[in-house]
Formats: sequence, structure tokens, C-alpha cells
Amino acid sequence: MKDPEIRKIFKETELAYYINDSDSRVIDELSLPVAKARIDIALVNGALHGFEIKSASDTLKRLTDQMEAYSKIFDYLSVITEERYLSKIQELVPKWVGLFVCKEIKGKIGIRRVRKGKINRAKQGFFLAKLLWRDELIEILTENQITFRKKDRNWILCEILSDNLHTEKLSLIVRNKLKGRSDWKNFSEKIMD
Repeated sequence: MKDPEIRKIFKETELAYYINDSDSRVIDELSLPVAKARIDIALVNGALHGFEIKSASDTLKRLTDQMEAYSKIFDYLSVITEERYLSKIQELVPKWVGLFVCKEIKGKIGIRRVRKGKINRAKQGFFLAKLLWRDELIEILTENQITFRKKDRNWILCEILSDNLHTEKLSLIVRNKLKGRSDWKNFSEKIMD
């Protein structure tokens, strides 16, 4: 199978509820401000959950680096794969990462959860803040009465924000901003600085 097939099945089964839920947002190919990483699917609601697809036609060369990058941002993380890679992925990813396997059974393709993901305790406020657009950074800093200079570069504003807000509070703010956005067209350009 290829990534688009697995993505379609996963969205039709595991993410169907969230796609139709007004308090959730499902985002394809979310660019992340960590090592120019991108997650295949992000689910934003009461948590930030990333889903990385590794089809049998992919390689696993980047998986360890991807896991390191994703762990700086996501509350939960899961890998969706096929039987071919399942045991290798179980060896490569941390125990808190959830696992799904996509396989054909009696002519039907389905998704089965192999391991339930656990909360990630290694999120970093700086990288969460880097998901925000500049106007959002300034708005949050102002609302929280945190001192900054308007001429500061985005990464400095992110640093100030992460130094002054607890990671969990910042995570909640970032999720609300991501869910509330209507203009995702230029998202990757807006977060990079």
C-alpha cells in the first residue's frame, strides 16, 4: 500500500469522528519548526496528537530523527504502518508512542491498534511556541502581560513566551490558536523564522 491509501482508510475509520467534530481539527502534512520536520496527520483538540505513516514502500531511515522532533511538540504520537515494518518500528520508537497496523483481511483493508499511546512528558514550550504565527505570539505575550520588544525576531518571542508560561498552559493556548485558524495556506512560511 501507499501513503495515500493508508491515510484515507485511517481518516475514514480512526479519525472519522474528529473530522466531523467542531472542537477538533485534522490537519494533513503539518509543518513543524523542528529540523524542518512534517507530520503526516495532526489531530488538534484537547490534545495535540501526531500520526506518522510508514507504508511498506517507505524506508525507516528517518524514523528515529522524526520521533525526536515530534516528541518536542506532540502530547500523543502514533505510527501507522503495515505488517512488514511493525516489529522493526516497535524496536525503534519509544514505548509511549502508539502503534497502528494497516492490513488486508478477507479482501478488506482495515486498521488495528497494536499499542495505545501514552502522554508525552518531553514537550518543550519553545517548540510549541514556534507553531504560532507572529501576530499570535504578540497577542499572547500582550494578553499575559509579558514584556517583549516588537522588533524582536520570532524565535526570541518564542523563547520569551516559553520562559514565562508553563508548558501545559502554552500547549493549551497553541491548540486553541491552531483550531481557530482559517488561513492554513501559508502556514509553513509563517512559522519559519
